[in-house]
Amino acid sequence: SMSTTIASIIVTFAASFVIDAGTGLNRFMILIAVGICFGFLGIWSYADMPAEPPERHQNPEAGHFRGMWQVLHDRSFLLFLAVLALVTIGDALALSFIPLFAKREVGLSEGSVVLLSVGTYIGALVSSYLWGWMADRYGSQPVMQFSIALLLALPIAWFLIPRYSYLSMMLALTVSFLGGIATLAWQISWVRYLYVNVIPADKNKSAYIALYYAWISLVSAIGPLLAGQVLDISANIRASFLIFTIDPYTSLYGSSLVLLVIGLVVMSRLRAEDAPTFRHFTGLFLRGNPIRALESLVQYNFSVDEITRVVTTERMGDAKSPLSTNELIAALNDPSFNVRYEAIHSIGRMPAEPELVEALLSKLNEGPSELSFEIIRSLGRLGDKRAIEPLRRMLFSGYQLLEASSARALAMLGDKESIPHLLNKFKSESNEILRLAYVSALGTLRCAEAGGDLFSLLRQTQVEAQRAEIGLALARIAGGERCYMQQWRSLCSNPNLTAAQILLDLKKLAKQPQMKPFTVQVEACSRAFAQGDSARGAALLKKMLDQLPKDHLDPILVSVLDGCAGNLAEFGDTRLEFILLSLHTLDLVLRQN
Repeated sequence: SMSTTIASIIVTFAASFVIDAGTGLNRFMILIAVGICFGFLGIWSYADMPAEPPERHQNPEAGHFRGMWQVLHDRSFLLFLAVLALVTIGDALALSFIPLFAKREVGLSEGSVVLLSVGTYIGALVSSYLWGWMADRYGSQPVMQFSIALLLALPIAWFLIPRYSYLSMMLALTVSFLGGIATLAWQISWVRYLYVNVIPADKNKSAYIALYYAWISLVSAIGPLLAGQVLDISANIRASFLIFTIDPYTSLYGSSLVLLVIGLVVMSRLRAEDAPTFRHFTGLFLRGNPIRALESLVQYNFSVDEITRVVTTERMGDAKSPLSTNELIAALNDPSFNVRYEAIHSIGRMPAEPELVEALLSKLNEGPSELSFEIIRSLGRLGDKRAIEPLRRMLFSGYQLLEASSARALAMLGDKESIPHLLNKFKSESNEILRLAYVSALGTLRCAEAGGDLFSLLRQTQVEAQRAEIGLALARIAGGERCYMQQWRSLCSNPNLTAAQILLDLKKLAKQPQMKPFTVQVEACSRAFAQGDSARGAALLKKMLDQLPKDHLDPILVSVLDGCAGNLAEFGDTRLEFILLSLHTLDLVLRQN
């Protein structure tokens, strides 16, 4: 418990002070005497604890021993005891003689050695709530596996610690701190696994507990005894290899690693819980920002007003950590509309966990609402293919805005099978704003069949932002958008200079001898734009597109080039979208050749 750990830290600090301040055996005798006094005080206090009534059996001895014999045939229980023995002994081999190792090999003083226990207690204290919460939330088995992985790092860390260095004490405290975290994670997880998954609640409970206590007492005693024997056998080992120091304690650390690895392997054969795999559990700490996620979880569970809940829900989305999955799902049912909206928006920025996708689909199936638009958008951003069928149904829901949003989401999911439906929606939609959604979707899916209609729409559209989106859709149909967007930003700020620079870059790509006439045209066109004569530059660009050999080009590129040439002839330099799309497509052509 936390109170026990805090008391241990205080006592250890006091003991360290007494040991450093005194000399000889008296300092130890004083500490032992004080400990005995507190022991008697504890016994006296415990005597007033209320006792539970004992269970009554007709023949308690016969029934108990018969139950123990039955327990010995429980394979899951025996396998658990084997894992418990391997990890307990492996941990004891590494840690039993750390005080001697720290004093003799690392060079720490006696008081400093005692202070190492403080690091262990602090590690246990700061992580106790976390491991308890993780075991309850994700199950005992993944926490057990994770804790063994942490325990494996301890013997390696002690082996690598520098000897007689000014950094030794600081690093030793750090390793002790990590040891406290790992040890407590192991203790919390295996105790929970024992009582939840191993010991049945309805029969032979006392037999299981009796055998468990006998076994854990035995292996706990064997660990230090075995460590002492190994240390005696390897007492004369002294060597160095590169920067590593080999000493009698090295054999202890090596033996510990072997037993812990075997324990980790055997644990995989334990009866599985309804819990995430070890790989998935480890990924909880590697994806996103777990520290920020845990901070947001605490704030969310203690928040009472709407603004705080909205802000913490947003932070959970910013953290992008799967640790927030359950809280975000819970926030979907918050009484506040704003919290529900922010939860949907945050889920859209998360990794595509199956639980999150299912939660959004469940909300979508509740029927159209103000939140449906954000749900559809988030499903598209998550990228999970399971959302395709529900979104296809929404494409024919009868609600025009939801249908348009579904089109964008299906495009984000790469649903090419919906292209015929999207084409029909695009051609039949009379609202110009909603048509843009289908334009964007067709562009994302690279629907070449829509190219001619998109050019017609681009000619008719007067709003600059809408023309930019249509141009982007055509650029995607041609192939890719990265270079297009980079050039678009520059072209908006300085059209002539940007166009001239892009043309010079195109000239570098035209290296084949047969492209010599083309490079001459490129130079003339670039010179016109550089001199500020954009009208002449647009005319020369149109001429380049007409004279470019198209026999071996991709038909999609050919259709885009022809569309650009026709519109350059009509609009000249008054529509930057056609100039940029022409340059973008020429870049794709030259790179393919």
